[in-house]
Amino acid sequence: MPIEKEEREREAQRVSSVRTQIQERMVDLGETVDQRRSEVTAIGRSFWDDISVNADNADDIIETAASMAQQEHVLQGQKRSFQVAQDALYKLQRVVDAPYFARIDFQESGEPEREKIYIGLTSFIDPKTDEILIYDWRAPIASLFYDYPPGPATYRTPEMDVSGELLLKRQYIIKAGELQDVFDTGISIGDEMLQKMLSRSADEKMHSIVTTIQREQNQIIRDDRHKVLVVQGAAGSGKTSVALQRIAYLLYKYRTTLSADNMILFSPNSLFSDYVSHVLPELGEATMQQTTFQDYLTHKLSNTGLELEDPYDQLEFILTGTEQDSAYKSRLQSISYKTSAAFLNVIEAYGEKLKQGGIRFHNLSVGTKVLITADELNERFYGKTSILALGERMEQLSEWMLEKLDEIQADAQKRFYRKMVREPKYVGTEPEMKKMSKIKAHKAIAPLKEKARNLAYVDVLGMYRDLYTNRELHQELIAQAGQQLPGAWESISSFTAAALDQGILHYEDATPLVYLKGLVEGQLRVGTIRYCLVDEAQDYSPFHYAYLKKLFPRARFTLLGDWNQGIFTHANAASDADGEGSKNEYSSISELMKEDETETIRLVKSYRSTREIVDFASRVLPFGEPIEPFSRSGEAPRLLRAASENELRHLVADAALTRQRGGASSVAILCKTARETEAAHEGLKPLLPGLARITKETLHYEAGVMIMPAYLAKGLEFDAVILYDAGAAVYAEAKERKLFYTACTRALHYLDVCYLGELTPFLP
Repeated sequence: MPIEKEEREREAQRVSSVRTQIQERMVDLGETVDQRRSEVTAIGRSFWDDISVNADNADDIIETAASMAQQEHVLQGQKRSFQVAQDALYKLQRVVDAPYFARIDFQESGEPEREKIYIGLTSFIDPKTDEILIYDWRAPIASLFYDYPPGPATYRTPEMDVSGELLLKRQYIIKAGELQDVFDTGISIGDEMLQKMLSRSADEKMHSIVTTIQREQNQIIRDDRHKVLVVQGAAGSGKTSVALQRIAYLLYKYRTTLSADNMILFSPNSLFSDYVSHVLPELGEATMQQTTFQDYLTHKLSNTGLELEDPYDQLEFILTGTEQDSAYKSRLQSISYKTSAAFLNVIEAYGEKLKQGGIRFHNLSVGTKVLITADELNERFYGKTSILALGERMEQLSEWMLEKLDEIQADAQKRFYRKMVREPKYVGTEPEMKKMSKIKAHKAIAPLKEKARNLAYVDVLGMYRDLYTNRELHQELIAQAGQQLPGAWESISSFTAAALDQGILHYEDATPLVYLKGLVEGQLRVGTIRYCLVDEAQDYSPFHYAYLKKLFPRARFTLLGDWNQGIFTHANAASDADGEGSKNEYSSISELMKEDETETIRLVKSYRSTREIVDFASRVLPFGEPIEPFSRSGEAPRLLRAASENELRHLVADAALTRQRGGASSVAILCKTARETEAAHEGLKPLLPGLARITKETLHYEAGVMIMPAYLAKGLEFDAVILYDAGAAVYAEAKERKLFYTACTRALHYLDVCYLGELTPFLP
C-alpha cells in the first residue's frame, strides 16, 4: 500500500541520515583497521628484538620461554583486535548503500509508546547516543516482521515471550543510498516486493532472501528445538535459500558457542556448491564446511586403489539401460538391497562378528621381504580376549607395530653401518657413516610406519568382498539382523564380486564399504559437527541417513528435499508407480534417525516459476506432492514438434535465440542424459556459437546459453528452459517421470518443450 508524500519524504531523509552516520563510522573503523594492522606488523617485526635468547642454564631457558609466551600473547591480542575492527568495517561496507529493508512499529503490552524497529542485514548503533538505528534481521524482535500481520503479536527472547500490538509493517527498496520505493504490507510479506524480486533475471549465483522471507520459511530458519528438521519443499519454494539463512541465524544466535567449523552442508554437486557460495558472505557470515557426499566418500576411500563410481554415472547407467539386459536387472536389485536400512543391519552384525575373528590383514613388506606377516598381526589382534572396541584394539596393534618397526629400523641402521665399514667406496669419518646409515634406515622404514599409522595393513576391501563370495557368512549375518537373504542374492553377489575383481566400486557399494571401514578402524564418528544440513535430501538412501546419524552423533540435522524430484533409483524404488510413495518418506526418515524430536514442515508455494509453468509441471506428477504457484503470470509453455533430428536442432536453436532476444540472460537446454547432451551439443554448436556444455566436472557457469543433463540442473534456475527432446521415445518409462518434472521446474519465466515425433505420455 503506497504511503503519503510527506511520510515518504521523512523516510527518505532518514535513509540519508543513517547512511551518513554509517559512512562516518566506516571512516573511523578504516583508521582503526589501518592502525591495528600497523601495530600487528610492528610487533611481528620486533618479536625477536625484544627477546634475548639465553640457553646457558635451565633458569635462563625458562625465562626466555616465558618472555616469548608473553610476546605471543600480546601479538595474538592485537591480531584479534584487528580482526574485530576489520569484520565490523566489512559489515558496514555491505549495507551502506541499502542500510535496511523493513520497519515495524511495535507497542509492548503495558508500555505507553510504540517502538520503531528498522530491520537490515546487520545491526547499527549510533555511537554517540547508543540508539539502535538498525536491527539485525536475526534479532528476536525482527521475527515479528516475518510472522505477523498488523495486530496482536508475540516474539520469543531467550528469557521470555514478549506480547503486544504490531501497529505498522513497512518495506523499502533502497539503492545507492537513495529510497526507490516504500510501501506498507499486511498479511503476507510484500507481494509487491516479491513481484519485483521474482520478475528479474536469474544470476549465476544465489542471493539471500532476507527481504522476502515468508512466515513458514521463518519457522524453519529459527527452529532450534528439534534434533531433526525435515523440510519437504516444492520446486522453487526456497528450500536452499532457507537452509542458508538458517545457518546465518544459528551462527548469530549462538555466536559465543558455535562457529562455521561446527556446521557442514552436503550439496548435490560442485556446480551447485559454487552457485550458493555467495549467500553466507552476503549475510556477513563465514562460509561453512561444504562438500558433496561423493567427495566425502572419495576422501575416505582414497587409498583403496578402486575406481569409485559417482551417483551421476550410476544414474546414466539406469537411464540408458533396458529391462532386457541381465546386467541392468542385477544392478537394480543390487541398488535396492544395498541402499536399504536392512543392509545397514547386516554391516553392523558383521562388525560384531569381527570382534571374535575374521579381520583380514596384509603382510607388511619391503619389496619381496616380509617384515611382519598377516598371521602375526592376526595373532596379536585376537591372541588375547579383549572387551575393547575394534578401533581401540586397532590402535593398540598400530602402537605395537610402530615399536616393532623401531626395532627393525635400529637393526637396519646397524647393517647399513657395517656395510659402509666393509665397503671401501664409503669414505668418511665414523660419525659421518653412522649419520648416513641412520638416514638410510629411516628412509627405508618411514613409509611402513606411515602405513601402520594409517591402518593400511587392514584389508577392509577383502572383508567387504567376503560378504558376496561367502554365502554362509552372509546368511549368518542376515539371520542375526533378523532378516532373510534377498531372493536375488545369487545375482547380487556375482555382480558385485565381478565389479570388485575389476577394481570398480559401484556407488551403492561406497557407503557400506566406508561404514564397515569405520567400524573396523574405529574412525566412524566426527564429534565436532553440531549441525548437519543435507540439501536434495530425496537423493539420499535409508543407508545414507543411518550412516550420517552414526557419523555425526552430536549433530542436529536439517534435511531439505522434494520427493517429487527423487530421480535416483533408490528414491524411485520407494515410490509407487503412480508417484504416491513419496508421502511415506517423512515417517521413514524419522524412524531411521531414531529421534523423538523430529519436525516435518511442508513448503507448498513455489516462488520460482510463473503460474503457467507451475500448472504445466503439475500435470506431469498428478499424484505428487502439492505445489501452489505464487501469483505471478507469464507466457504459457510452448510445445514445439519436429519431424526430424535436423529440424529438432533448428527448433531448439531458434527457441534459444528467441529467448535471448526477449531478454533472458540465462537459457538452459536440458537433455535427459550426458550421452544425449554430448550429441546435441555437437549438433547445436554451428547454430548457437558460444553454446556452453555443462558436465559433472563443471565448477561454475556464467549467463548465456548452456546445455546440460537435466539432473545437473537440480537446485539451479534459469530465465528460460528448453527441453531438447521430450518425445515418447525419450521420456516414457516411470523411472523418467520425476526427471522430466525436475527439468520443467527449472524455468523462471519461459519454458519450451521441444520433441521429435510423438509427445511424452507424461503430458496428457
